[in-house]
Amino acid sequence: MSLKKSIAFLALLAGLVPIFWYFSLLHTYALNIPKWDDHGLRAFIERVESAKTLGQVFQAFWRQHNEHRIVYDRIISFLDYTLTGKLNFVHLMWVGNASLLLLLIVWGKALQPYRSLAYLLPLPFLLFNLSQWENMYWGMAALQNFSVVAWVACGLYALSYHRTLGWAIAWGILAGITSTNGLLLWPIGAVLLFLRSSRKKAWLWTGLGILFWILYFLYYNKTEQPTQPVPNKVLTFIRSVLLFSGSVAEPLWPRKSTLVVLVTGALLVLAALGMTTQLGWKAWRSKLTSLDTFLLGMLAFVGGTTVMVAIGRMGFGEATFMTSRYKIYTILLAMLVYTWLLMQVSTTVRKAIGLTASVLGVAILLGCYSYFYDDTLRLRNELLSMQFNWTYPRVPVKEPLINDPAPAWYDAYADDMIKGEFSRWKPYPISLQPSADFTLLTSEGFANGMAFPGSYYLLRSLKKSYLIPFGFTTTTQPFASPRNEQYIQPVSQTALSHAHYEPGLYLIFVVQQTDTGSPRFYQTGRSISIEPRPESPALPQNW
Repeated sequence: MSLKKSIAFLALLAGLVPIFWYFSLLHTYALNIPKWDDHGLRAFIERVESAKTLGQVFQAFWRQHNEHRIVYDRIISFLDYTLTGKLNFVHLMWVGNASLLLLLIVWGKALQPYRSLAYLLPLPFLLFNLSQWENMYWGMAALQNFSVVAWVACGLYALSYHRTLGWAIAWGILAGITSTNGLLLWPIGAVLLFLRSSRKKAWLWTGLGILFWILYFLYYNKTEQPTQPVPNKVLTFIRSVLLFSGSVAEPLWPRKSTLVVLVTGALLVLAALGMTTQLGWKAWRSKLTSLDTFLLGMLAFVGGTTVMVAIGRMGFGEATFMTSRYKIYTILLAMLVYTWLLMQVSTTVRKAIGLTASVLGVAILLGCYSYFYDDTLRLRNELLSMQFNWTYPRVPVKEPLINDPAPAWYDAYADDMIKGEFSRWKPYPISLQPSADFTLLTSEGFANGMAFPGSYYLLRSLKKSYLIPFGFTTTTQPFASPRNEQYIQPVSQTALSHAHYEPGLYLIFVVQQTDTGSPRFYQTGRSISIEPRPESPALPQNW
């Protein structure tokens, strides 16, 4: 085997490591419990089941979900429900996350002029890591937010490398019925076709795009959003773009995460402007290659999505722009800049860039595992708590369930938790800071911070019981191992919002998971009273 082939083989093996790690974490922590918009998919199944006409079935698939039409999510959900008899949100997660593999394959095909697989090595380290935790463990979001990127990449690849429009049109329709920003493929594709193809194809594509846009926004309603006032919209927009674009570097310096994100965002945006200028100049001179066209289209898609999010989410707070569900776009921007740099330099410099990017990719992967692992644990605990809170005490169900409850550690102990004799439980000290709207619970009992991810407050009244996961903090040391005892700090404050619970007097207990399976129960001797309050008017929902 030649040296070049040996390097390519080693790069392939190294690139498989983050992929297998990613999907092993998905297998370990994914739960078949609906989160937020997942309940909209349950409602969709109910609409289809109760539909009396073909028009009602079509409306169930086509109707808005917030500002999107999530037909693709509903198709996968319907297939899962039909084939398995139940809706399983873990299945949706696997299908959605698998679209990242398609994105990687398409990118590799586009990079074929640089034959060695070694140049692909940084990409799986960027794509397959825990920075994606929110989409990763959320069925509806995985299907929507990951899949739309893959469909757009496939559509741009078809437009850039193939002469026929058939596949590109199919990808364009699929992108549009997955997420609203997928509609960007149509105007982007039109520009690329006018630059590189015959006018006949360009006008055909443009006409189909206009028709699809009209159908998409027919009977479309703008959804109300709970935003805060924005004093300076121009500066806020610029800062939002930088935060959105640079959050790929967030885990590299936890103590100064916002600063490193802003600096990285500025560098990537400047690089993107350089790309736009250089590729635009090549387009003006009619010298765009297929790879140039693909990169220009992807850059326009990322740029368009960035502007849409920066404007549409203005007033939601800065943390919104660094949230995990948007990480795929900062990763895409980093992938674009890396690929573009490979095209600008000699073979020797290209190897140095590939090596540097690989080292950075490994650093980001390890940093993400350290920085976002606690978010994975919090989400898992929150979902398990939500399932307990709406399941116990059990209410007889006459109709077949759309989805089965996920197996949980508390299933065998629920009766003891709800009705058990608390006098035999060990004491556990906590302090309370009550107010009119919420109570801050502070744990004082566990010296070892590692006990916090498996600890819950239990609120018990005569009518209802609630499980509330402990809040916990993590170390700000970069690349800290989650297995280290100091990873989770032994300080816990949990905000209990009174609006989420039925009025009543609740005794407070603590339940802690153990390695043996049987939980430990503690009594705190404390109680809280949640008073009746007028219900706040809910924002109108369309799902």
